[in-house]
Amino acid sequence: MAGVVKVGKWGGNGGNPFDTGAATRLLDIRVRHGGAIDAIQIMYMKDGKIQWTPQYGGNGGVLTEITLQEGEFLISISGYYGTFQDYYVVRSLTFGTNLSTYGPYGEQEGTTFSIPLEDGKIGGFFGRSGGFLDAVGVYVGPK
Repeated sequence: MAGVVKVGKWGGNGGNPFDTGAATRLLDIRVRHGGAIDAIQIMYMKDGKIQWTPQYGGNGGVLTEITLQEGEFLISISGYYGTFQDYYVVRSLTFGTNLSTYGPYGEQEGTTFSIPLEDGKIGGFFGRSGGFLDAVGVYVGPK
């Protein structure tokens, strides 16, 4: 996608790096959460193909699935990062779309972050993950 930029990465330096790249359209977001964000997994469309990313993070917490409607797209992400069980990780995530708000998932404790967009959309994620979602950043591009 032309005009796409990477914004952030909020959280810690643990785990391994991941990068979904920028997609044409996000379709579904799975979040595993409890006292922190255990994991995220994304279904997206890119080059006309629908696919799932690997699960980034561990298997703990409660699984919540967000299915985006036709014409719905991600316009904000916010949350908290900080220490949880001696790890410096993403503690909470809230997703905003042009139609709704999903979350907060996890616990709203630590340092806050927010990326609201007035004229664009979020089209992918990058960060670090291990047993938890250690850090998260986003790809921002035109609507």
